Amino acid sequence: RYGAYAFCENLRAPSYSTAKSAFAGAALMRLGQKYGAGVYNLLVKDYVPETTSSVGDWMNVTFNNTIDMATGNYRLAGYESDEAGSYMETFFLAEPYTDKMTAALNFPFKVNPGTFWNYHSSDTFIITRAMNNYLQTQEGSGADIFNMVKNEVYMPINLSAGVSAIRTDNAPFGAPFGGYGLFWTQDDIAKVAKFLNNDNGFANGSQILHPGMLQDSMQKNPNDRGMTTSGTTAFKYNNGFWAKDFNPADGYSCTFWTPFMSGYGGITVVMMPNGATFYYFSDNEEFNWYNAVHEADKLSPHCP
Repeated sequence: RYGAYAFCENLRAPSYSTAKSAFAGAALMRLGQKYGAGVYNLLVKDYVPETTSSVGDWMNVTFNNTIDMATGNYRLAGYESDEAGSYMETFFLAEPYTDKMTAALNFPFKVNPGTFWNYHSSDTFIITRAMNNYLQTQEGSGADIFNMVKNEVYMPINLSAGVSAIRTDNAPFGAPFGGYGLFWTQDDIAKVAKFLNNDNGFANGSQILHPGMLQDSMQKNPNDRGMTTSGTTAFKYNNGFWAKDFNPADGYSCTFWTPFMSGYGGITVVMMPNGATFYYFSDNEEFNWYNAVHEADKLSPHCP
């Protein structure tokens, strides 16, 4: 807001909730590729012992339910009402791990898991912790879920070294937030989008992410669109990724879906079926990108 930044290519922008997709979502797909798709059906309670003292019910909540924001544990059913409430403020402000996890689990049982979507950054923190503890059962107590993603996902696609995670306790040994707390350059986010949408999770001659899980996330599997979100616009939400449909009423000859990553304040990364990516980072609460999809259709039609 004080003029053009002289070194735009090196400017680091906060990820906010794009981390839910590019970190937590990618972590689960990486675990699925390494250890099998059964990881999706693991129970959170078996890997996050704090759930036993939660006010909610975690007995049957799977990794998949949690990454989908469909744990069934919430307070208010309105669109992001919990996310904007005082309980979530306590979660966001908590720095010690124990305080943050206690706040994350402070939502009572309402409905069966997998039946209702309710947006909680705290759910991503919980699933990130569950994945971390599962990884340690496979690779030893020194394993760390962010380091796995950094070494096995980000490095093969040549992201910059500055894509680091914010952690609890303000310490390198703290638990990564998961749902926010990364920093991108524009080159980083372009490479992430290309890796997910164009390269199908394949890099350096290897399949990095589980292809089936990635197809679901990228809306390439019509049998798994994910959870329907609440609010005035009904999006889909699948594995930490949002999606919007476009159809003949919008001027197209078919119906197609565009997955996208979204972040607080006005961050959007749209991955289109024709292979184009549109992204911008703003702090002015701007989330207007439908026209970019229409313009990209001129490069190559979205409909076959």
